[in-house]
Amino acid sequence: MTTTTDEATDIAIHDPATGELVGRVRPAGPEEVDDAVGAAVAAAPGWARTSPADRAGRVRDAATALRAVAEELATLNETETGRPFDDGLGGVLAAAGTLEQYAELGPLHRGRSLQGSWSATDLMVPGPRGVVAVITPWNDPVAVAAGLIGAALVTGNTVVHKPSERCPHLGRRVADLLASVLPEGVLAVVDGAGPTGALLSGHDAVDVVAHVGSIGAGRAIRQAAAGTGAKVLLENGGNDALIVDAGVDPVWAAEQVALGSYANGGQ
Repeated sequence: MTTTTDEATDIAIHDPATGELVGRVRPAGPEEVDDAVGAAVAAAPGWARTSPADRAGRVRDAATALRAVAEELATLNETETGRPFDDGLGGVLAAAGTLEQYAELGPLHRGRSLQGSWSATDLMVPGPRGVVAVITPWNDPVAVAAGLIGAALVTGNTVVHKPSERCPHLGRRVADLLASVLPEGVLAVVDGAGPTGALLSGHDAVDVVAHVGSIGAGRAIRQAAAGTGAKVLLENGGNDALIVDAGVDPVWAAEQVALGSYANGGQ
């Protein structure tokens, strides 16, 4: 998929199969980023005080919302990124499954006893960090967004999401679906490319930046966040080892290696 800008700096989205213009988005500037982060800051105390069970219920509702329009999202993904419909549909269903898994695990994340002394009760209880900026790529946009956003929400954080500039309509549709089952301000979305990501990553009120994408984008995010001390979580293209036990069919294992290597590479 290619993007271009006109004199007004809008990002133009083209169908990669036909070259047809399918839409434009205006990149968020400092004011729009401030508004989104400000809404997340305002919503953070109330969301943090919401019980883990209630937060999990909202995340489960978000999964239901995605499943209800799975084919629509797969079609939009196909139009903006060129991903085949069946693959895109699988990504949406994986996203819903991820949210459901977080809904199950979230209430169980209650901390642990340190047992520092038999005469005292020592507990280590995790708490929300605050506002999480989520910056996601184009090659598996729904599933990756669900993973990062779901983890942040279920642990009591509010989120500002910047989807890839290559699939902004899909990213906004997903964010709007999730936001529809959440209290106001808990999840916001901003559009744009690298400059918008830098504004969001370097915002003084952002406590965590979570990013999956390219090494170059990860370095820019790390640099932008360095001045604020925000925690940065980056997944920038690392490859995992594959261990094949003796009893495994080697042909099947080779097929899985190829699938894992190229499924989300954009070929």
